Amino acid sequence: MPKYKAVRTHSPFMHRNKTTSPSPRGVSFSVKDTNNFSIFMPQSCDSSFLAISHQKAKLINKIKICTGLTPAIDKKSAKTDPNTSALENTVAKPETSNKDKRSNFNLLTNGIKVKRIQEESKLSAQPKLAKLEITEERTLRAERRSQPNSLDSWNEILNAKPDVEKSCLIIKKSNLASYEEYFTQKNKFKEMYAAIRPLKVTLDQKKNVKERITIPHVKKVAKKIEKISVKEAMRDKEWVSKAKSQIIKDMTFQISWSNGMRITPPCENFFTYKYYLGRGNNARLVQQCLNSRWWWTRVTKEEIDKANFIWTQWKDKNIIESLSSLSDIKHDQEAITSPVSISCNTRFVWISPTTNISQTKIVDLAPLGYDLVTKSESFSHIACNFLYNCSEMKICNKIEHNYHLSNKKALFANLRQYYLAIGKDPFDYIPVTFHITKGENDEEFVKFEEIYNTKISAVSAETLTNIWIVKPGENTNRGNGITVCSSLEQIKGIIRSSNPDKTNKRTFIIQKYVENPFLVHKRKFDIRCYALITCFNGVVQGYYYNEGYLRTSCKSFSINNIEDPFTHLTNDAIQKQSEDYGKFESGNKMSYSDFQRYLDSHPAENQKNFLLDVLPKMKEIVKDTIQSVCLKIDPKKRAHTFEIFGYDFLLDSELKPWLLEVNTNPCLELSSPHLARIIPSMLENSFRIALDTIFQEPTSAYRRSTNSVILEPLPENRYELVFHSCNDGEKLIEELKQRGTLEDFMYIDPSIQEISEEIDEEAPSEKEKKGNSEGENEESEDEGQ
Repeated sequence: MPKYKAVRTHSPFMHRNKTTSPSPRGVSFSVKDTNNFSIFMPQSCDSSFLAISHQKAKLINKIKICTGLTPAIDKKSAKTDPNTSALENTVAKPETSNKDKRSNFNLLTNGIKVKRIQEESKLSAQPKLAKLEITEERTLRAERRSQPNSLDSWNEILNAKPDVEKSCLIIKKSNLASYEEYFTQKNKFKEMYAAIRPLKVTLDQKKNVKERITIPHVKKVAKKIEKISVKEAMRDKEWVSKAKSQIIKDMTFQISWSNGMRITPPCENFFTYKYYLGRGNNARLVQQCLNSRWWWTRVTKEEIDKANFIWTQWKDKNIIESLSSLSDIKHDQEAITSPVSISCNTRFVWISPTTNISQTKIVDLAPLGYDLVTKSESFSHIACNFLYNCSEMKICNKIEHNYHLSNKKALFANLRQYYLAIGKDPFDYIPVTFHITKGENDEEFVKFEEIYNTKISAVSAETLTNIWIVKPGENTNRGNGITVCSSLEQIKGIIRSSNPDKTNKRTFIIQKYVENPFLVHKRKFDIRCYALITCFNGVVQGYYYNEGYLRTSCKSFSINNIEDPFTHLTNDAIQKQSEDYGKFESGNKMSYSDFQRYLDSHPAENQKNFLLDVLPKMKEIVKDTIQSVCLKIDPKKRAHTFEIFGYDFLLDSELKPWLLEVNTNPCLELSSPHLARIIPSMLENSFRIALDTIFQEPTSAYRRSTNSVILEPLPENRYELVFHSCNDGEKLIEELKQRGTLEDFMYIDPSIQEISEEIDEEAPSEKEKKGNSEGENEESEDEGQ
């Protein structure tokens, strides 16, 4: 049964007078249609009130009206007289108090009360609109009302009140909200005008200047929604279950967009990807990460051709060449108008513990670290002109020409060319280094002798510390072949002992030993950190991992005892052979936070902050290494590869970082509690960026239960984007063109080109090859050096 609202402010019996009599204030009205009725409108009402809902006269008798502002009226039997107006046949009776007072407060404050109309019979006829004919005489009040900018006219509008004795209005329920909004705006207008009411305009000002008072526009201010920390929101498991898929999906979309890739997930109900896992370097941890993804299935080496993802400890040339080449691909960079943030549409409902009132809040996702990628200066959107079916794609965890970073002589040559091309001194970032390829007759060795003799003459005999490190330029790891030398004759003896021949093309790296290292508890240490490089769709991107660890030595540092490897070499493979291994720190490892606490407890040694002053410099050097090889590491643009690299830094007494080397096969062994926390998290984070963005979870109802302890309730990102080939790479090329050093930067030394034909410096032994073919998962103790 339709329901209506009745808004009344006076008794209807006042209209029993003849409608032809003049109404007060110069307004008159008349009724022409007996089936319709018209009523007098108060002067303060808007013109929108002139459309009045009505029913035919026969049905008006059956409508009971309740008024709130009139005294009680006795119920009378109503009779329909065709000679009288419909309004005269209306009889109202008092009813219960209004239940809608609170919701219609703005109408009540303006003298209009709302009541419910109950209709006792179905309305067969459609409602009509009776138009009120008003003939208004031009009075002074009407003239002032037509000038809203006049001060007097504003006073008339503001002071206007509905005539309780001479106004009546019947309103449809559906139109009630618009009337209430009208009075809401009017009340706000009154409050604003009260602030400027003291303003007075003198007669002289009225004569000379036409003053106009401008009432500011009232804007609706949206209610601010409070934010809540993601750590607090993660206590609600229901919210986590809904938000997790949205966050991962948005992150996957943004990274795929930055690679210029559109990926279609499989539509099969029980589809799973296939992966092949080689042996060595804690393959069990890699398998644990992949087992946590129900959509992956492991295959044997015989089925490696069907594998979508191949993880091996050593680079396999046949696997790399099986990947297609995208050398002719070109990309168009899209402009980003505003910083990109990972969003979550799921709102958190917070319930107050005291009042038990619920409140919707926005969850702040910044602590999860996704802004390190999307809000990085290197982040770019690439036009997605290529559509890939992920069920047919293949990815390898080794980049084709990774030796440009991992090979010691190639890293030195690339960094030297890069820093010289941009006008910087390479030996401000790496220790003074010489690459010897032709023994003592090499030009580089002659330069080394000059530097060596210069340092001897500059240092007195009592403080002589002219120490150098000699290590093989290739085919070395675990610290093998590294020698600390203090005399020129000792260095020459090492070079003479391995003369290059046709079958053994061996070179040497002679590098200045950092003689003033920063010490922790009087012991030497170096720093291991990680970087991830992805080569997807011909786009090279570099990520720096914001967490690492310190590798400490077992013996107190002494420059006079250079023959003790437990004092000067911090490689884990060497330190494990010492009797004091693990005596001072668990597994001879310290976290970044442990080292910062040591600095805070020893302020006299150095006033710098490791997290704020040292780590940013290390990150810049990592970015420089990636930029130095961005045009060389993946020249054929294989589809698709990625790799995790381990960087080793040393700090001097001023906490200045020096890059020692880069490793293509960083150790993944969990030999200490710190590594048990850092390495699994780093590996899982790497897979979320390099693997999950390509091989997305299928849209299937099938789920396999997992017992993974690696996956977090909400995945946290600690990788920071530091390089994008379509952004930073293009800027670098433009800078080198302006300097005229682009050709020198792109030049590749012939001795470096030969590395691609050689065995990888991390090549496995025959025993390891055999174990790899059997698909075993034995742990390795490789440190990747």
